[in-house]
Amino acid sequence: MKQKLLYLFLFLTINTISFAQVAYQPDPLQVCDDDNDGFALFDLTYADAQVFGAQSAIDFTITYHETQSDATNGANAINGSYMNINSGFQTLYVRLEANATGNYALTELALVVNPTPIVTASTFLELCDDNADETAVFDLTVNNLEITQGNTDWTVTYYETQSDAQVQMNMISNSIAYTNTLNPQTLFAAVTDTNTGCVGITPLIIRVLPNPSGAMGTPSDIMLCDDNNDGIATFDLSVNESAINPSGESFTLSYFINEADALGNFAPISDPTNFTNVSNPQTIYVRVENLYGCYALTNFDISVNPLPEAPGLQEHYTMCQGEAIVLDSGVNSNDYIIQWERNGFALFDETSSTLTVTESGIYGVGLIDINSGCYSLIYTTVNEVTCTDTDEDGVIDSDEDLNDNGDLEDDDTDDDGIPNYLDSDDDGDNVATIDEINIVLGRSNNTIHQFVDTDDDEIENYLDDDDDGDGILTIDEDYDNNGDPTDDDTNNNTIPDYLESSVALSVEHFNTIEFKLFPNPAKGKVNIQFVNSSIEVVTVNVINLQGKLILPEMKLQGQSPSLDISSLESGLYFVTLTTQSISVIQKLVVN
Repeated sequence: MKQKLLYLFLFLTINTISFAQVAYQPDPLQVCDDDNDGFALFDLTYADAQVFGAQSAIDFTITYHETQSDATNGANAINGSYMNINSGFQTLYVRLEANATGNYALTELALVVNPTPIVTASTFLELCDDNADETAVFDLTVNNLEITQGNTDWTVTYYETQSDAQVQMNMISNSIAYTNTLNPQTLFAAVTDTNTGCVGITPLIIRVLPNPSGAMGTPSDIMLCDDNNDGIATFDLSVNESAINPSGESFTLSYFINEADALGNFAPISDPTNFTNVSNPQTIYVRVENLYGCYALTNFDISVNPLPEAPGLQEHYTMCQGEAIVLDSGVNSNDYIIQWERNGFALFDETSSTLTVTESGIYGVGLIDINSGCYSLIYTTVNEVTCTDTDEDGVIDSDEDLNDNGDLEDDDTDDDGIPNYLDSDDDGDNVATIDEINIVLGRSNNTIHQFVDTDDDEIENYLDDDDDGDGILTIDEDYDNNGDPTDDDTNNNTIPDYLESSVALSVEHFNTIEFKLFPNPAKGKVNIQFVNSSIEVVTVNVINLQGKLILPEMKLQGQSPSLDISSLESGLYFVTLTTQSISVIQKLVVN
């Protein structure tokens, strides 16, 4: 009997070994947690194939259980869909039972709930419109750090639609240079955890902000008139704000002295209503910024224009009774609006550049520069005097009082014993004074008459015995010795030799009396140095601008004397060196 039982045990054991079921352990089932609460729904049937291995699903049945006890007893089997009851991770027990025998094997199944990347930050990208077309080129990746919150295991890709992001198709290939197609436009960022493959999706709104340039106007240049001719003025730059922002939008305007500062919003002008220019003209740059922080630049020039001047008008005029003089403003009537006045009353019909005056008074000429609008009123005084010309030489007696002491008797330029007011040839050069004040060459304005100074030595010809400054006395340029230098024209160019410095027939004499004054300007003492010591006896005279001898006459020969000028007032004088045949003049400035 024992032998029979042994055979039965061996048979059953061999038979069981031959047909024993094996429950292979499946890989963990992993799902992504949509709301990151640690719980998710699993389809347990995904593990069946791994549990079966090569075994036939016809011969075996798989059930899943929350406890090992239930799995051992085949109790409380779980259907195919199951939500874990332990957050994040749970172990289930798998029973593989042979259909024919009821024999079974157990294994385990791990359930893993992986967190899904969820972006909590608001994701926006905004750019300013540079050409009013509501498009811009965006670098979408600048938001990557905000989206990933610094998690290096997360990667970000961008899609134009949410459905593309969910299936991760049609990814935006050039995410660093994406041009929007709508404004605003919503894109979608897919955030993938590289460890789990879980993907979170968040919207990214891109917007092109308006630029203020579309609402801006063009400012005008600001011009002010110069009150003291220094090229500097104080400007209120804000007067251009209505032109720059004609619609009155909520723009912020800032002013800058250069474009670089305006672009960088660096060092704006602190008080645009009280700005002093640093150059003339000067360009001012304006940064116009809207509520979005978008900005545009514009600019305008500021300039300080000079007040009109009347270059032809003298401060004082004297005219003879019964005569008329012409006041010349010296401006072009095409460039100015002109209005003359007398004693504060407008001469309404007098609007040309000149005014003919027949009576004394205070005359003014009002000038408005047509281009700048600047206005000036320039005054001159016209005095009417009784004009007596005793010697009828064209210079009235009052003008022949050269030293202005009221005594006509002590004014004798040529020292011929005849006072100038009685002398028709005041400088004794054999050219009548009446002729010397009417020569056209080199004519300059002075009081009533046109006085001439051909050689510009500041001694009028009628008081100058060397009218052309060539070192040869006018009287010595009477080459035909007829007592009249006005008819001597050796080069036949219609200009008398005494008025033409390039014609000097006594050059050999001229060269022998060259001298220098030093120091010059001088004070207290001035030295005379001759270029050539082999000279004749020389007479030295010092005269003032009126031709009056003011120091005692000296006679020299081969000397280098010093002149005591300590008694002279500051001003311009003339040192004259004269021989029997020539007279040479040097200017002397006394400090």
